[in-house]
Amino acid sequence: MDLRIDVELRERLLLASARGEVTLEAAVRLLKQVCDTAKEKGVSKILVTTLAVNGELSTFERYDLGAQLAQYIQQRHLNVKVAFLGKRPTTDGFAARVAQNRGIVTEVFYNEQDALNWLAIWPS
Repeated sequence: MDLRIDVELRERLLLASARGEVTLEAAVRLLKQVCDTAKEKGVSKILVTTLAVNGELSTFERYDLGAQLAQYIQQRHLNVKVAFLGKRPTTDGFAARVAQNRGIVTEVFYNEQDALNWLAIWPS
């Protein structure tokens, strides 16, 4: 099954739930789509849930994913805070760390309430 994403706007938060088999190309495409939707809706807080995603990217692919996401956000002058909710081994935080090192405000969580609490500390 290809990687798919459902997007829902809840108050000032964009919820994106991914499902399917992960590939680098699909992950980059879908995260760009999520960022574009956030900009279109005027939302600065994003929660990306990957609990229903299967598979695992290589270390190089994770690095590339973080670098491409950071570049995309910076090129579009987006001021977003992105929380990822996932499970290991699919979501291990390496791509998020790469994006953080490039100035993106992002974090990985393994508990939904922790992710929501982190997003709540940021002003809308």
